[in-house]
Amino acid sequence: MKKYRNASELYDIFYRERKEDIAFYNRVLTNYKNGLDNNRIIEIGAGTGRVLLPIAEKHPDLEFHAVDVIGDEISVLEEKAKAAGLKNIITHVADINEFKPEDKFSFAFAPFRVLQHCQSVEELDKFVKSTKNLLTDNGRFTFDLFNPWIHMLVREGVVFDGNYHDEDGNTINRRVEINKRDYFKQTQNIEEYYSVNYKDGTTDKFQWLYTTGYFFKDTASLILEKNDLTVQNLYGQFNCAPFGQTEYKENPGDLIFDCIKKRKERE
Repeated sequence: MKKYRNASELYDIFYRERKEDIAFYNRVLTNYKNGLDNNRIIEIGAGTGRVLLPIAEKHPDLEFHAVDVIGDEISVLEEKAKAAGLKNIITHVADINEFKPEDKFSFAFAPFRVLQHCQSVEELDKFVKSTKNLLTDNGRFTFDLFNPWIHMLVREGVVFDGNYHDEDGNTINRRVEINKRDYFKQTQNIEEYYSVNYKDGTTDKFQWLYTTGYFFKDTASLILEKNDLTVQNLYGQFNCAPFGQTEYKENPGDLIFDCIKKRKERE
């Protein structure tokens, strides 16, 4: 019977039903594919490959670079890519601010709120600048953020507690808590606790503790513009509905930015 080695191996179980962002990023890449400067694509914060792998499978003619700071997650991605027989994926365990590839990329994407691991405007600016510098002259950058939702930002304590089942019939409890926020810095501490109850009666426990920032639309837009990235599309949902068309009280939507790098002749 399989035993989990770390929290990263549980990630796909929690998000196996989340597919709309995969479809969105594949749609964007497909739409821009014929106009890209080269065949080099980079996913920043690729994690276990939940988004990247199905997209790479649909585009065998493109070269995908998966970058993440968490080596355990990249290891999961590599195992999944090998099992699927995918030959067009190159992995990197690296901080995007320190990443120095040999060549530039024509398309970069950062799904599932990766940029919110930036905990200040200064860190977000550095992240965006680093990404811009990785792009070709006509390079594109697409990413999504949590749309700051006042109703969620005032919640404290346990914000989620649920059970999952893996393919072997083991039960995994996932509990998410938010016990500390800084409204001035616009950060929140996330505590995730996992308890794996195996069918043989044994148990494993894991935790993932991290801090995220949150950014409002105009703040992110100004940082992008400052770094020569023009927002061509701003969506509020992964079905490409424009931002601001949902009822904020019931469904705040997301902040989904689709940008193109400025060239000197465009300025």
